[in-house]
Amino acid sequence: MPGVLLQKGQKAMPIKSESFIRRAERDDLDVIVEWMEDEDFQRFLYGDPARSPKQIREQIVGMLGRSVGHTMPGGIYLMVDSHKDGPLGLVLLQNISWRNRNCSLDVYLGKKEFREGFVAGLATFRALEYCFDELNLHRVSAYIYAFNRPSWRTFEMTGAVRELELENHVLRDGALHAIYGYGLLRSEFEQFRKKFTRMEGVTLKSMIADLVVREGAET
Repeated sequence: MPGVLLQKGQKAMPIKSESFIRRAERDDLDVIVEWMEDEDFQRFLYGDPARSPKQIREQIVGMLGRSVGHTMPGGIYLMVDSHKDGPLGLVLLQNISWRNRNCSLDVYLGKKEFREGFVAGLATFRALEYCFDELNLHRVSAYIYAFNRPSWRTFEMTGAVRELELENHVLRDGALHAIYGYGLLRSEFEQFRKKFTRMEGVTLKSMIADLVVREGAET
């Protein structure tokens, strides 16, 4: 669905949902800082956690500042928002190459109850639509921790291909874990979207719900 980027106060478009994505604003600073101070949220962040609330705030201010006033930004920062529950998470589009038409994607959900299932899947789907429909990119990459199974399985559902595996790459909970590198081409995403629209009576919500059920059966 083109036009998935909304401003505050606008209504979300189908797929019908309470959640949508919009540009991150300075008003979002406090809630983002609160998420990043949470140890459970930090577990999924790439790299080392910020060392203090002040450093987190400075980092986020810098991120939002770089996305304003630049016609060709190297990074775009979006919020996953909800008319019902308020801000739910953060979408980072980084290392944007306008010449090569690619970027890297990170999707972080602030509330633990939304990190699996429909909200996480829809946020990923919306972010990919924005990359391909709004930014006219050709390729999206993502690096996902091996222990974050719901995220990489959802990404695979959209047609993404696991292109590399870095063993023992990240330390979490006292153990080393692998990280998976994925690539998704515009044509691959279009195939998924075309297949999805042809499946009469099947919704994205039901597809994600089925994926979650199968994940539970396999673990």
